[in-house]
Amino acid sequence: MSEDGSQLSEGSTLSLSDVVSGVTDMASSVTHSVGGVVHSVATGVGEVVHNVSSGVGGTVHHVTAGMKRLLTAPPDTLGLPEEDDDDDEHPGVLPATPRNTSLSPTPPDTLSTHSPETDPEVAVEDAAINTELGLTEDHFSQPEESIHVMSAETVEEKVEICKNLILQCDKSTIRRRALVHKLIQLRLRLQELQEVAEITSMGIVVHMNHQLQPQKPPLTRATKQYCDKCAQIIWGVIHVSYVCTLCEYRCHGRCLDGIMRRCASVKANEDGSYILKICPEVGLSAQNYKCAECRRLITNNFIVLAKRRGKSKCKAHLRGVSCLGDPFRTENAWCEPRRCDYSGRYYCPACHWNSRMVIPARVIHNWDFEERPISREARQLLKLMRTRPLLHLEELNPHLFKFVEELTTVKKMREDLLVMKQYLGTCRAAQESRMLRQLEERQHFVDTAHMYSLQDLEDVESGVLLGFLKKVHDSFSKHIKSDCLTCQGKGFICEICDVSEILFPFDGGVVVCSGCFTVLHHRCYTSRSSSCPRCLRRRTDPSVIQQQQQQS
Repeated sequence: MSEDGSQLSEGSTLSLSDVVSGVTDMASSVTHSVGGVVHSVATGVGEVVHNVSSGVGGTVHHVTAGMKRLLTAPPDTLGLPEEDDDDDEHPGVLPATPRNTSLSPTPPDTLSTHSPETDPEVAVEDAAINTELGLTEDHFSQPEESIHVMSAETVEEKVEICKNLILQCDKSTIRRRALVHKLIQLRLRLQELQEVAEITSMGIVVHMNHQLQPQKPPLTRATKQYCDKCAQIIWGVIHVSYVCTLCEYRCHGRCLDGIMRRCASVKANEDGSYILKICPEVGLSAQNYKCAECRRLITNNFIVLAKRRGKSKCKAHLRGVSCLGDPFRTENAWCEPRRCDYSGRYYCPACHWNSRMVIPARVIHNWDFEERPISREARQLLKLMRTRPLLHLEELNPHLFKFVEELTTVKKMREDLLVMKQYLGTCRAAQESRMLRQLEERQHFVDTAHMYSLQDLEDVESGVLLGFLKKVHDSFSKHIKSDCLTCQGKGFICEICDVSEILFPFDGGVVVCSGCFTVLHHRCYTSRSSSCPRCLRRRTDPSVIQQQQQQS
């Protein structure tokens, strides 16, 4: 036992020394490793930062591709019943169709080289003048020959040539008339180029009539902005972006050259009218199954490219459609058609964001103020024309006043305001206090009682307009009937009942004679068989009869 015990003690001592030496070696190794790790971290931070910025795009690309592969996976990999290989194939894109040039998204030029005359002789003469001036009439000529791409110096030269040709022509000839028309076009183009040069000198980019100004990065992240061209988000700190000062069109700096939408303000100024047909849809066939703006192909199927037995087949996916369709990739050629309720045309998701607004045609015909989806192009146009008085309701839908009682009240109050305007326009006190400035927000109320804007009709429905008009009506009436002695002296006294009450044309229960504009009580006027005593006196007055005979 003693010998065994001594051996065990000696072994324990050796084992303990080995453990201590092993721990020491491990500590030194760990220390060396930690130093290496720290050195690696210190030297690798720059590479990590550099790789992060360059790898974000690749990571996002791989994630997006993975999501698409998940959605576009063949049915057999998802546990769905396998389709028969003999099924009909579905092409990734529709077959090419003849292009309808009348539906091209590029807007017609405002300065067309064609004469407005329809006479064939004038057309022939206009073509000859274009040849003499070096202008073109079609879209297949050299760009240097077109009036729309000429420089200001070239246009000035053409103007001088055209003026000399006019002086050489005889008066009252077709050629002279065509030359004058061409001279007007050239001078308008020259003026436009001068305005563009002035705007460009201020740092504003002019493209498709847009006046695009560089946009400053937003100070907060409260609102997100998206590009109207590619429909992708605009990161203010990273991306250079522009915004149109006329129609609020926004886009990336890289998307400037690809803009195909004409500025909505130019269209609103040239053709200040609404589409008054309720959703005038013509169908996708009239658009050649392409987007009405960017001409992107529109398809209704979600196409998947599947490879089986070494052959590629495009088939419609059983799971239906998806919002991740990319029309520029063969494995996913789906593009959702979205109809604009205002124009009735179809757009792709990049040009139609399902923005909702009130449709003017539905308001006029149905008194319907429900917001419906419209395209970006229509939204910008309606937003600009919303406060413009373009709707003559009595001509468009006279029965609407019988259907909506508020409209009848608004019409009566607007007619009263026009009568009060005649009193206030000749009153010095009213002019000094600028009482008519109370209608500054709705300037057309001072000019006419028949024209309405879309905003006016929305305010009639909500009751805002009626309250606004009542406030202004009471203010004007108080000045004329109580505060101003000059306006009181322009009132009337009923000649039938001879009551000392002062009457005004905008009072209730009165009648204004259409012959002499005398104001009478309605009950008195009807009791006299609707005859005006002043007009009766004038008809029996010898001096008035003699004056009428001399005039006749």
